[in-house]
Amino acid sequence: MAWTVDLSGKVALVTGGATGIGYAIGSAFLEAGAAVVATARSDASLAACNPETEYGTMQLLKLDVTNDISIDAALEQIGRLDILVNNAGMVKRALEFQSENFADVINTNLMGVQRMAQHCLPKLALTRGCIINVASMWSYFGSRTAPGYTASKTGLVGLTRSLAHAWAEHGIRVNAIAPGWIATKMTQALREDQEQYEGIRSRIPMGEWGRPEDVAGTAVFLCSPAASYVTGALIPVDGGYSAA
Repeated sequence: MAWTVDLSGKVALVTGGATGIGYAIGSAFLEAGAAVVATARSDASLAACNPETEYGTMQLLKLDVTNDISIDAALEQIGRLDILVNNAGMVKRALEFQSENFADVINTNLMGVQRMAQHCLPKLALTRGCIINVASMWSYFGSRTAPGYTASKTGLVGLTRSLAHAWAEHGIRVNAIAPGWIATKMTQALREDQEQYEGIRSRIPMGEWGRPEDVAGTAVFLCSPAASYVTGALIPVDGGYSAA
């Protein structure tokens, strides 16, 4: 049996969709036929994003996941909503042991997802839509330099399972993806340090860092009819890093 994914007629909202993994997920949704709204927190990020892809054009919106008013203002510009991808996130390596920085990371990475999910619930219930939360390999491990990031991504797994349980009655599926070492702006400094880069690469069973596009394929699957009985799941996309 040949499988194809057709998301024509669907509308996807991708937070943090102007760069990296979010942008790759949005592009993959466009390729599958969906309309895509990509958001960013700052005007600078939106200005640096090219909404034109080979598969179509993304709609760009400014949205701050830590601000309820900002979320409401963005959602007012969206009619139908079938897919919510909670990708917006931040890390403050080596600074997160300070309480204010720890709280800032939690507010964005975990509370931001809860806010987005709650605000989007009415629209998603109408379409029996789905939510994808972008977790992390740090949902499995502890980071010695980013305790806030680790705590937020670990908590995100619990939130994903709770929402999957609570919102199944609305026909909404909620899943999470745990990317491993992916070549993005967030990991640029590590990749530029040859010793650290090779140390990480040598531990990955598949022998190479991942690309944002590697994560996007899993996102498309989770939003497709092929995943219609999948909810509450956490899928690692890490080249086997978490299994090593």
